Amino acid sequence: MKSRDIVRRLGLWVGILGLSGGCSPDTDYIARVPAGYDVSYANLVEDGTKEGRLVIWSTTDRKVMRDLLSAFERAYPGITADYHDLSARDVRNRFLASKKTGRANPDLLLSSSMDMQIKLVNDGYAQSYDSPEKGNLPDWANWKNQAWGVTAEPVVMVYNKVLLSPERVPRNHMDFVRLLERRDTELRGRIATYDPATSSVGYLCLSQDDAISGHVWQMAHGFGANEARFFSTSEEVIKDVSSGRSVIGYNVLGSYALDEAALNPELGVIFPADYTLVMSRIAMIPTTSDHPNAARLFLDFLLSAKGQLLLSRHAMPSVRSDVERPMKLRNTTAPMRAVRVGPELLIAQDRLTRNRFMKQWNREVEAGAASKNKVEITD
Repeated sequence: MKSRDIVRRLGLWVGILGLSGGCSPDTDYIARVPAGYDVSYANLVEDGTKEGRLVIWSTTDRKVMRDLLSAFERAYPGITADYHDLSARDVRNRFLASKKTGRANPDLLLSSSMDMQIKLVNDGYAQSYDSPEKGNLPDWANWKNQAWGVTAEPVVMVYNKVLLSPERVPRNHMDFVRLLERRDTELRGRIATYDPATSSVGYLCLSQDDAISGHVWQMAHGFGANEARFFSTSEEVIKDVSSGRSVIGYNVLGSYALDEAALNPELGVIFPADYTLVMSRIAMIPTTSDHPNAARLFLDFLLSAKGQLLLSRHAMPSVRSDVERPMKLRNTTAPMRAVRVGPELLIAQDRLTRNRFMKQWNREVEAGAASKNKVEITD
């Protein structure tokens, strides 16, 4: 292309930006506009770059996000990503505390606790942003342009292949209930799962199970009878099974399970054949963000084909249909049941609903433990 044509084109772009009402960014910012985006996006690139910083509070391990963060900083030099990985409760509680004090405001919250994120959005803490990537997402992954599902992660079971023979491996939720009801002595004290009292993700998964299958209370009874071990995170459950301390683990995020299985061939992963829940990490930009333009750039990068591909390399499947699923998921035939990003999740956050659920959960776990003790006394 002749230099005269290049100058003419740049002049046209600047003219377009001038007509749109924004200040004309220089050619460096125009060059960073992603392919397919309107050239006016250069204004956002300029504003985000001038902010220079992006503070992210997230429940996703830093090591999982490292490649994506590095790619973002290369795409937008001048913006430094300050990433903090926290528990879901800490993300919410620290954010609400910062809202009151006005200090250390995060620019973007990313959490696997879908219901907690939706509660924050519903309470008016999120700002709206019409992402250019919106049209590439399924309807269930966006609520009010304020809550964005950025992954489509299956909820799976894990087991130790050395300790559990193939014929005893549960293939669906009812199989797992039956396994619990057998009360095999080799499983006593060696079944791991989330503690819904301390894990928001664990509670959400169980509440979804209850709505779909109705087997939750049988499971709770069986957990008590088998002296199940309860943990706050997927990583803890998976590590317990991978090490051989537990034989089987219930309801863990598939991204962590598949990553560990790639390192440890003795760890098996089960996609329940009756239904496999699909959870999503939800991103939101708080109304109090100190660097909102940088946050918008990051959200768009997260939702872009490039960002989604980088996440999928860590076994976090994309919400987009044009990004291939991770290799480990391509042969999965289990029916996937996505948890919709939206107000339905508020039910799980209702205090009376949660209290009622936890009372029944504790009652069933205790009853299971008591029934186990009665059997031992009888013998």
